Amino acid sequence: MKKSKLLILLLFMCMVLTGLPAMESKAEEDTQGGETYPELQDENPYRTETVTAMDENGNITEVGDSDGSMTDGDETSSASISTYARSARMAVSSVKVVNFNTKDNAVTEYTEDGTGALGYTNGDYGADAAYLGTSGGKVKFMMSGVIGWVNASEVEVIDLSQAAVVSGYEVENGRLLHGIVYTMATPGYRTKLDNGPAPSYLSAGTKYYSYDGHYFYTDYAVMITDYQNNTRANSVNPSDPYYNYYQYLPLRSATSYSADTLSAMINSKAGAGSLMANKGSAFIDSQNTYGVNALLMTGVAANESAWGKSSIALSKNNLFGLNAIDSSPGTSANTFASAEACINDFANGWMSRGYLYPKDGRYNGGFLGNKASGINVKYASDPYWGEKAANVAYALDAAQGSQDYGQYTIGVKDTLASSHQTVNVRNASSTSSTVLYSTGSASNYSVLIKDSTLENGFYRIQSDGVLDSGRTSVVRGSGAYSFDAMYAYISSDYVQIVNQGTAVSEPEPEPQPEPEPEPVPATLDSISIAAAPQKTVYTEGETFDPTGMTVQANWSDGSVTDVTGEVSYRTDPLTTDVTAVEISYTSGDVTRTVSQSIQVNAKVTVTGVLINPSEISLYPGDAKTFGVSVQGTGDPSQSVTWSVEGASSSQTVIDENGRLTVGEDETAGQLTVKAQSAADGSQIGQAAVTVVPKESEEPSAPDGAGGSEEYVSADLKDETSGIGVNGEFAENTSLTVTPIGSDSEEYQALVKEAAGKTILGVYELSLDGAVKDGSKIQVTFAVDEQYNGQSILILHYPKADDVTYIERYVATAQDGTVTVEVDSLSPFVIALDEESAGNDASGEQTPEGDEPEVTDEPENSEEPGVTDEPGTTEEPNVTDPAVTGDPDPSDPSATSGGSGTTGDAGSTSGSTGTTLTNTAPAKINDQNGQNSGSASGGANSSQTEAAPRTGDTSAPILWIVLAVAAVAVIVGAVALKKTRK
Repeated sequence: MKKSKLLILLLFMCMVLTGLPAMESKAEEDTQGGETYPELQDENPYRTETVTAMDENGNITEVGDSDGSMTDGDETSSASISTYARSARMAVSSVKVVNFNTKDNAVTEYTEDGTGALGYTNGDYGADAAYLGTSGGKVKFMMSGVIGWVNASEVEVIDLSQAAVVSGYEVENGRLLHGIVYTMATPGYRTKLDNGPAPSYLSAGTKYYSYDGHYFYTDYAVMITDYQNNTRANSVNPSDPYYNYYQYLPLRSATSYSADTLSAMINSKAGAGSLMANKGSAFIDSQNTYGVNALLMTGVAANESAWGKSSIALSKNNLFGLNAIDSSPGTSANTFASAEACINDFANGWMSRGYLYPKDGRYNGGFLGNKASGINVKYASDPYWGEKAANVAYALDAAQGSQDYGQYTIGVKDTLASSHQTVNVRNASSTSSTVLYSTGSASNYSVLIKDSTLENGFYRIQSDGVLDSGRTSVVRGSGAYSFDAMYAYISSDYVQIVNQGTAVSEPEPEPQPEPEPEPVPATLDSISIAAAPQKTVYTEGETFDPTGMTVQANWSDGSVTDVTGEVSYRTDPLTTDVTAVEISYTSGDVTRTVSQSIQVNAKVTVTGVLINPSEISLYPGDAKTFGVSVQGTGDPSQSVTWSVEGASSSQTVIDENGRLTVGEDETAGQLTVKAQSAADGSQIGQAAVTVVPKESEEPSAPDGAGGSEEYVSADLKDETSGIGVNGEFAENTSLTVTPIGSDSEEYQALVKEAAGKTILGVYELSLDGAVKDGSKIQVTFAVDEQYNGQSILILHYPKADDVTYIERYVATAQDGTVTVEVDSLSPFVIALDEESAGNDASGEQTPEGDEPEVTDEPENSEEPGVTDEPGTTEEPNVTDPAVTGDPDPSDPSATSGGSGTTGDAGSTSGSTGTTLTNTAPAKINDQNGQNSGSASGGANSSQTEAAPRTGDTSAPILWIVLAVAAVAVIVGAVALKKTRK
C-alpha cells in the first residue's frame, strides 16, 4: 500500500514538471530577420496582480479589480448616467460601444485590422472602445489608436445609452486632459492624464471624443461614422492631427536637465522611502551612454514601480518589474544589485539593444506610443501605458517651467490608424543608398527630425538603432549610442511634421567625400543557406521557423553578402506532404531561390487504447503482465497509466509496467484493468479479469495423459548470443536468434520506448516448432557481468490480431543473465533501466568481440540452487518472495513448495537459481527419460530444472496433487503401523 501511495506521489510530480513549459508564451517571428521573443506577454505582469490608477499630476494609487460586465440586462438607470454619457447619446439607437472589462484584471487578445498582427489589452485599464461592426464571430473596434478584431465571446457590445460613462477629453486650465474609464457601469474616471497644452481648436467646457488621441469629435455618433468610413473629415481638426509630445517623442533624445536637477524633481514627487530617490545621476549616465532619454525613463520607472515604492522595487531593486512572470511576479522578477544596475540594464538591454533595435520582433517604433505603434504595443497590456509615462514627464517638467517640452521636431508616418505603409530608413539622402532598416507597418510611427531642411527630398533623422562606425548597418552587439554620429534619412513623401522643435541646435553634418564614379552594379547569381534553421522537424499545422538560418547572396563580382533579413518563405501552415521550404531573395528584377529540407510529421491523435489480453482468468496469488497498444495517427506515445478496479484486497495491485498481482485474499470475482493514454487522458483501454476461487479449481490430467508424447520440456540456446529459452515444445524444435542492426528502421522503431537508456541488445527470436497451448516460455538473456545487480528493462513486442503490443518487464541482472516469462516469441529490446549519461536509445549495441562471455557448462552438472534429484525440496534462489507467484503445475520442472515465478516489473529480481544447459545445436533432446523424474544419469537423461521465472502466472494445481500425495503417505504410514502391531 505504501508503495502504491509513493507511486501516485511520484506520478503527480512528473505531471507538474511536464506542464511547466506550457507556461511559456509563443514566440513571434521577426519579419526583419531579428531574434524572436515571447509574444503578447506584459514585460511587467505585476500589472495583472495589482490595478493602479493615475491622476494628471502623476500621482499613482492602487485600485481594486473591477467587474465591468454590463450583461444580463443590468442596465444603468437613467438617473445614474452622467451628463457626459448623456451628451454622447444619439437619436439612432444603433450606436454601440465595446466593453473590454468583462473578466476582471485579465488580458484580452486581438488581431490588428490591415496587418493581421496580434495584440493584447487589459480591460481593467481601459474598458470602452469604439464599435465598428461585427463579422464572422469577431467584433471590429478602435481603442488606444489601434483598429482591431476581437472574438465576440471576449467582449460585450452594448448600446451607448447603457454606459454610465465613456472615455473622453476636456480642456482644463489650458491643458488637454484625457479621462479613462475602467468600468462603464459607474460614472466617473479612474485615470485622468495630462496630454500637454491644449491645441487652439479645442475649447474649455466642451466634451470631446477620440479613440486615437489625434482627431477629436463633439458627437460620438459622427465619430463612429468617420471611423467606419476610414476618414476624419468630420472631426474638429481634420487636417491638423494632435500628438501628445512626450508620448511620441522618440527615446533617442536627451533631457536638458542635469543629474542633480533631475534628482530633485524625482524626490519632490517620490517622497521618503522611494527607491527612485536621488537616482538622477543613474538616469543621466544611462542616457549619455546608451542614448535613451532620462526624463522618459523616469516616467516609465515611476509608473511601473509606483514611484519606487512597489514591493518588487524595494525588495529586488527592480524599478521596471523586468522579467516578472505572470503567476508569481514578486518571486520571479529579476533581482538587481542596485537600483543603478537596474536602470543601466533597462537602458542598455531592454531599450537600446531591445525595443529600439529595428530588427527586434518587439520593435514598432522607438517612442512610448499606444496600441497602434511604439513600445506600448508589446511592452504592456495597459493600453494607456505610454500615455501614463508621458503624463509623469509632463508633471516633472511642468514643475521646472516646462524646460524640455517641445524642443525636438517630430514627424509622423501614417496619421490614420487604417494606413500601414512600410518605409525604408537609409544611410544617405538617396534612394540608391544603403537601407539601414525599415519602419514596419505600424501607423502613427514617429521619428525625431534632426534637420527639417530637406536634403534631396529626405529628412535627416535620429536613428532608432545603434549604427556601426561606417553607418552602413544597425548593430545589436553593443547598446552604446552616439547622438551625433548615429543619424539616418527618411523620404519626406511619407512623413508629416506634427511638432516643430524650438531650441535644439543641430551639429554640422560630417563632411562627405567627393562621390566616386559609381561602379557597374553586381548582379545576383544565386543564394545559399550558410546555416540551417534550428528547427527542421515540424508537426502538421505549424509554420516554418527560420530562427538560426543564415542565407547568403552570391554576386556576379564574386562577393558574398548576408541577406538573411531580406528573404521570403511560405508562412502558411505546413502539411505532411511538404518536404522542403523554398527560400527566395530578390535584387532588382532578379529572384533566386534555395530549398531548405524539413520533415513534417502528422499531428498526433489518439483514437483508442488496446490491452492484451482483453480477457483472462486468474487465481488469487497469480500475476500477469499486460501488453498495451495506443492507437492513433502521428505515432502517438505508448506511455499509459495503469490502474485496477473492483478489488476487495489491498494486495491486488498493478504497477507502472502493467503487471497485475492478484492478492492471496482476493474475494472479488471480477476485476477491471485499465490503461489511460498519457497523450490523451480521455482514451482508456480495459481488460476483464475473472478471479477464479482456489477452492473451485479441479485437478488437471498430468502431462502426457492419454499417451501423447507430442510436446516435451526442453532448454534451447543460441550459442552466439547466449540467449536461451525454456518451455514445452514440439520435438525437434530449434531456436533462431537474429540481432537487429542499429542502422535499420525496425531498430529505431523498437528502441523508441527506451529513449535515453543504454541499449544492450535488440533481437528477433523465433522457433521452428510449435509451443504447447497455454504454456509459458522462459527467455534468458546474457548480459555483461558488469551489470549484475542492476535493473534491466526488457521490451517485448507480441502480435495479436494484427496489432503489435508492448509488454514491459524489469528484472535484476545476476550471474550475467536476466530472465522473463512470456507467452510467445517476437522482437525483444534489452536496456539498462536507467537514463543513460551519454547514450541514447538509438545508440550502438555492444560491438562484436565485447559480447558477454557464455561459459559452457558440462551436461548434468549441478546448477546453483538446483538439484538433479527428483522430488527435492530445495527451492530456487528467489530474492523477493513477496512478489512471486505460484508454481505452474503444468511445468514438470516445478519444485514442491517453491515459488517458480518472480515479479517482472520494477520490484522483481532476475534469474538467480539456475543457468540454462548449453546444447549444440539448440534442438530438443529426443529422449523420453528427460522428464521421467528418474534419478538415473546419462548425457541425455539428466533433468535440468528451469530458472526461477520473472513471468506472470502459474496455476496452483500442484498444491492439490501434493495434498493428495501427503494424504496417501499418511494413510500408508497408519496402515504400516497397524501391520507391525
